[in-house]
Amino acid sequence: MKKTLSFLLILLCFTVFTTEAAARTMAPKPPKAMKVERFTGRVTSVSIPDMTMVAESKKAGMTFDLGAARFKGYNSINNIKEGDRVTVQYVMKEGRAIARVVNKNKSYNYR
Repeated sequence: MKKTLSFLLILLCFTVFTTEAAARTMAPKPPKAMKVERFTGRVTSVSIPDMTMVAESKKAGMTFDLGAARFKGYNSINNIKEGDRVTVQYVMKEGRAIARVVNKNKSYNYR
């Protein structure tokens, strides 16, 4: 009886440790951390139904997906106007710029 009980205990321990090790080696790798980038420019267009915004700087223009963005200086996407100067913190995902934070900057009029 003692031999059977000890055999079952050893078999149970062996099974637990081998399945745990196999689960660790077979788990998918976590995705690489997405780099948060910044873009500063002027808003050229806003599409409320599509939740997108196009902004241009002296060097480039970008289209941002605003679906999950937080707004600083704005209450919502409805308050963003063409010509506003903004800084957007975004990540690139599947070839799209996904905005994380849209910050309204002061506009300067040089005359």
